[in-house]
Amino acid sequence: MGDEPDRAYQTTDIPTLRGDVSSAIRDELLLKLYEQTCTTWRVLVDVRFKLFALVPTASLVALATLLSSGEPAKFSGPRLLFSILGLVTTLGLLIYELRNSELHDDLISRGRKIEDELGVHAAVFRGRKKPKGFIVKHGTATWLIYGSAIVAWVVAILVSM
Repeated sequence: MGDEPDRAYQTTDIPTLRGDVSSAIRDELLLKLYEQTCTTWRVLVDVRFKLFALVPTASLVALATLLSSGEPAKFSGPRLLFSILGLVTTLGLLIYELRNSELHDDLISRGRKIEDELGVHAAVFRGRKKPKGFIVKHGTATWLIYGSAIVAWVVAILVSM
């Protein structure tokens, strides 16, 4: 059975285990490593989706509260400070998410390698469908979600000045 063109099968050339290991021990180790890889991958995905829910929701609530004071546009020190802190926090979470994405992609690579070494054709990591088009990708969603929050905080800063 060959690789399917709309699926991702590539794995790293780096072997999972070093040295000569008996077949039974090798498979047991690979399965334990695979289980840990899957668990860690699930944790990263869980954190990612919680942040995707939290960042826009918290930003919208904070910004609505901040900007709905009813006062005419004039300088407001506390409002400016809060807006700057909101922007910095959102940027910090974006940096965290970008690092999380690197770790996520590395875990997929490791998982694919373990699946390959176990002789699995298609599973959780190996044989995943490739994204359709250039927009349907995790990075696009990340930049839309965080980008809109960042723009909103910058607008809040400008309004507060």
